[in-house]
Order: sequence, then C-alpha cells, then structure tokens
Amino acid sequence: MADYKTILVAVDFSEISAGALRVAADLSGRLGAQLKVVHVVQPQPVPLPLEGSAIYMDEVQTWQLEEAEKSLAAFIQQHSAPGAVSVTRVRAGVAATEISQAAVEIGADLIVLGTHGRSGLKHLLMGSIAESVLRVAPVPVLCVRS
Repeated sequence: MADYKTILVAVDFSEISAGALRVAADLSGRLGAQLKVVHVVQPQPVPLPLEGSAIYMDEVQTWQLEEAEKSLAAFIQQHSAPGAVSVTRVRAGVAATEISQAAVEIGADLIVLGTHGRSGLKHLLMGSIAESVLRVAPVPVLCVRS
C-alpha cells in the first residue's frame, strides 16, 4: 500500500460528501495521515448588464466565500471528530480544477470525494465532478459512494 501522509477530502455539504468525510477521517486515523478538507464555490452566472455590476459580483463572491467558510466549519464539526481535520480551504472556481490544484498546493497523497453514482441521462445532463477529478487529479482518487 502507498504511504499516504496527507489526505484531501472534497466536500459539497451533501450527505454523500459527509460519508466521504467520515471515510477520509477513518482512513487518516488508521494511517496516521493529516486530513485536509476543501470546498469549492462554483461561480454562478448572473446576468447583470448594469454599470458597476463587476463590483457587485466581487461583493457577491466575497459573501459566498465567507458563508462557505462558516458552512464548512459547521459541516466538519458535525461530521468528524474534534481535531481530525488539520486544514480547511474554501476556493472559488471550477470544482475539478480547484480540487486538483488544492491537492498540489497542500502536498496531498490522496484525494477522497463522494459520488452520487448517477448514470444514464442524469449523468449526461449533470456531469460528474468525481469523474472530472479522476481525469485531472495529480494523485490517486478514492470515490466514496454513499
């Protein structure tokens, strides 16, 4: 088995990602690895053809990131043991890209994330962040299906 010293788990505040967090926390405890958590706020296109809308969008994104930080802290407290997580990060951008970049920046040896297990038309229409991460991740990825 590979020597995993740093595990990154990506969460989206769903029950599926809560399951991934629990698996990652258990795995990090068994391996003596650091557990780090990332949440990505994906930009939402909002048509604002008004003058000054760029400033407004910056304010909205700042607010979204601040709210995500609070939600992430509460999510970790609810779904993992105290002290299990050593670092948290909230990032903005395309989820698969940001998760992979976070893994590089923190020196993760493994990425853990939940998957909804969609197939067929739902998968075609909604895509899969887990699948996208698998394609671009610089390290092994463990997908947890809850």
